[in-house]
Amino acid sequence: MLFWRISLAELGHFAQTIAWLLALTGLISGIIAGKKDSTAWIATTRNATMLATVSTLFALYALGYLFYVSDFSVKYVWQFSNRAMESNYKITAIWGGMDGSMLLWCGILTLCAGVVAWRSKHYPRALIPWTLVILNSASLFFLTVVVFYTNPFRFISQPFLPPDGNGLNPLLQNIYMQIHPPSLYMGFTMFTVPYAFCMAALISGRLTNDWIRLTRRWTLIGWGFLTAGIVLGGHWAYLELGWGGFWAWDPVENASFMPWLTATAFLHSVMVQERKNMLKFWNIWLIVLTYGLTVFGTFLTRSGIVQSVHAFAETDVGEVFLQYLAILVILAICLTYYRRKELKPQRQIESLFSREAAFLLNNLLFLSICFATLWGVMFPILSEAVTGTKQTVSIPFFNKVNVPLFLLLLLMMGIGPMIAWKKATLINIKRSFLVPALSSLIVTIILLWAGITDLYPLFSYTICFFVVMTMLVELYRGMKATRAKDKSGTLQATTSLIKRHKTRYGGYLIHLGVVIAAIGITASMAHKLEKEFTISLGESYQIGRFEIKLDDIETTQNDNYQALLSKTSLYDKKSKKLIEELHPEKRFYMQTKETTTEVALRMGLREDFYLALAGYDGTTGKASFKAFVNPLQVWLWIGTLVILAGTGIVLLPDRKRS
Repeated sequence: MLFWRISLAELGHFAQTIAWLLALTGLISGIIAGKKDSTAWIATTRNATMLATVSTLFALYALGYLFYVSDFSVKYVWQFSNRAMESNYKITAIWGGMDGSMLLWCGILTLCAGVVAWRSKHYPRALIPWTLVILNSASLFFLTVVVFYTNPFRFISQPFLPPDGNGLNPLLQNIYMQIHPPSLYMGFTMFTVPYAFCMAALISGRLTNDWIRLTRRWTLIGWGFLTAGIVLGGHWAYLELGWGGFWAWDPVENASFMPWLTATAFLHSVMVQERKNMLKFWNIWLIVLTYGLTVFGTFLTRSGIVQSVHAFAETDVGEVFLQYLAILVILAICLTYYRRKELKPQRQIESLFSREAAFLLNNLLFLSICFATLWGVMFPILSEAVTGTKQTVSIPFFNKVNVPLFLLLLLMMGIGPMIAWKKATLINIKRSFLVPALSSLIVTIILLWAGITDLYPLFSYTICFFVVMTMLVELYRGMKATRAKDKSGTLQATTSLIKRHKTRYGGYLIHLGVVIAAIGITASMAHKLEKEFTISLGESYQIGRFEIKLDDIETTQNDNYQALLSKTSLYDKKSKKLIEELHPEKRFYMQTKETTTEVALRMGLREDFYLALAGYDGTTGKASFKAFVNPLQVWLWIGTLVILAGTGIVLLPDRKRS
């Protein structure tokens, strides 16, 4: 059995090496196919791309199996696994370190490339060879990193086989870390496909809207995965780190957030190009920037230049990523300059009061947030390089700069889709915005009367209400017109309208999800209650409308960790009625010698009650806790589900087109 496992490790390394050779073959044959317009060479490129997918996925399977059987002769398995870990976390350990995470990246990337190659007969002949060239060049780069820098199949150098491994980082032994990194990687790698089609359009000179049409689904699905991955990471931080929050503007959090911003801007601005043949140059650079930021984010997490709980240890691959990023930028600059005449817009924005101008302003806001976030990430690095002293940028900087920009984005989300193309008239503006504006003014007065006087929360709630009202007014107008045309009832007319304009109302559902999430974020940040306290057995402490009582403290142990478990009861402060029993704990992992905080959480539509055990003094019998009451926190997660549901509706196939 040991011989088979060692052979499987060697086969895994052999498979990823073969995948590297196949990606190189696909790159070279694709260039020849593009220059000669040869069917035979296109077939060679297509086959090499799909075979590279098979080889990479086999290598990924081999690594997963080695983790599953705890083969500690493989150094990477020994570093990130041990026998006491649960089986599901052994699979999670594949992406628990640098080597396996890069192989997972390659697996998803080559899978995307393989799907494009498999469907290549449905794409324009002028685009497909160059598209596969770009995809294979991306696969070749990441496979080069895996094969020559971060090979996960290296054997341990010790003269004997270790009886057990070091174990996975305890912070990663969480269910959300089983789906958060793969979801992020799915989002990152899928953006390679629209980037590849974009570069193929520039190389071939076929600068029609074909490349946008062909990549719309790829972009939307990638955006959906990236959205889910970012929020899942926030939920993991909320549950695992014990600080009561979900977003801290951490450098690695920002590394995933920046391409999300540019991708969202791209999804909006391509609508202007398809409708008005404008912003061609703009859209090309948005998708180049999106793909470039995914590479830059990978550099940040794997170079060791930033300090983060999410980052990998310092490695020697950072320079390689910067070189690849430089090549991407230089290639894009050269191609856009060469095709500058074809990229000239056929129309100009005629009025500031038009949907085109609103979408452009929307894009500028997204890019402003992205630049501010990038500046905050890079400032400590730049300051150290210039002055020799690292000056950190904290949460207040990001909030001070980005919160007003986000509020403007929310406002534009209500204005942009409702304003007319080309030039809005006074009648159009009055019909679309009079009722939402007046009702929002009334809501503002009600909020002030209720005691919400802080500027940003007041603006946030008012703008969110305004956006919802604009969508309701638009839905009512459409339903009224459909009912008059079809002579149908209200429900039937509304259903018919939504079916007929699936993409538009799917987009409105996404916007509704953003509004719901924005309300959850605003309430949980602006109205949070936070307390630190110490109580003995039988004592109680009050926070908000709750009362927490310490019932017992006990120690438990299993093969993986020791736990200090507190048993507490949560009561309603007024009625003294028991709401729920909560069991926060401290865990000490024997193998890694690390301690984690396992919070107890009562989630509710009104608020979350969040309790963390900070420590216990056995001499005095006193336990220390941190408690948070986070109003409307759950609506952030609900809003994300609504966003993903709206994305799914937009992705549904059009019956007529089918």
